[in-house]
Amino acid sequence: MGKWIWNFFLLASFFLGCYVIYSFFELGYGVNAISNTDGRLHKKTDIKSYGLTKLRIPEESLKNKSISVYYVPHPDDEILTFGVPIRNDINAGKTVFLVLFTHGEGSAILATLNKKIAPNKITAEDIGRSRVREFLHSAEALGVDKHHRDIYDPSKKRMKLRLVKSVALYFESLSNDVTHNGMSELDVLQEHAMTGKVLNQLQKEGKIKKKETYASVYMSRFAKKKLKGYPIRLDNATDEFYIDSSINTYKRWDPENGWYACGYISVTNQFNSLHADKYSIKTIK
Repeated sequence: MGKWIWNFFLLASFFLGCYVIYSFFELGYGVNAISNTDGRLHKKTDIKSYGLTKLRIPEESLKNKSISVYYVPHPDDEILTFGVPIRNDINAGKTVFLVLFTHGEGSAILATLNKKIAPNKITAEDIGRSRVREFLHSAEALGVDKHHRDIYDPSKKRMKLRLVKSVALYFESLSNDVTHNGMSELDVLQEHAMTGKVLNQLQKEGKIKKKETYASVYMSRFAKKKLKGYPIRLDNATDEFYIDSSINTYKRWDPENGWYACGYISVTNQFNSLHADKYSIKTIK
C-alpha cells in the first residue's frame, strides 16, 4: 500500500511540474519592455503561472494616491483610444499607468512593409520589437512616467483574460482610489472588447470600484454601426502638443534603424482623424 501511495505521489508531482512549466510559457508572462531606446524585450520573472505577484511599481508610495490604469490591447491604442483621457488624468494629478497586453507581431502589415523595403525582409518578431518601441516612445510623448509602463504578451485568449483580471485586482489592492480604463466590450475586435468585458464583470462582482470604457477610433468614427457615448475632449488646449507628438511617433519611418511606421501605415485614417479632431468617446459598456 505504501509503495502504491509513493508511486502515485511521484506521478502526481511529475504532472504538476509539467503543468507549471506549460503555464509559464503559455502565459507569455515575464516579458517586459524595459528599454526606451532600442525596443528590445527583456525577460523578467516577476509573474508566476498562478497569478500576478507584482509589477515594477513602488507600492508603498501609492497607497494614498489617485491611480488611473489603462489596459492597452495593442501598441497605438494608448493614443488612438486613450490619448485624450490620459492627458486629462495627468493634468488632474492622477498617477497614470499603462499596461500593454500584446507586442503586435501579428500585425497584417508585414507583407506591405516587406514590399516597401524590398529586397530586405523583416520578420514578425521585428514588427513586434518595432511596435513595442513605438508604444514606449508614444507613452513618453504623452508624459507617462517611464516606470509606469508594463508590457506582456500572453499567447492565448484565456491567458489574456486572466492577465487583465490579475492586473486589475493587483492595482485595486494598492489604493482606495483606482480607476480602471478599458475599451468597450461591444468593440468588434476581440482583444479590444476583452478589456471592457473583464472590467465590467469585476465591477459587477464588487471586486473593483471604478472603471471607465472607451470606444476605439474605428468604432466611434468609421464603423457602420458606431458605438455611442459622450465625447471627452482635452481639458487643456495646449495638450494638443502631447497628442500630436505621440501620433508622430507612429509615423516615424527609418527602416535602417528599425522604425517602420507600423501604427500609421496600418490605420492611417484613424491617426489622421484623431490629429484633425482630438476627442475620445466614453461608453456605457
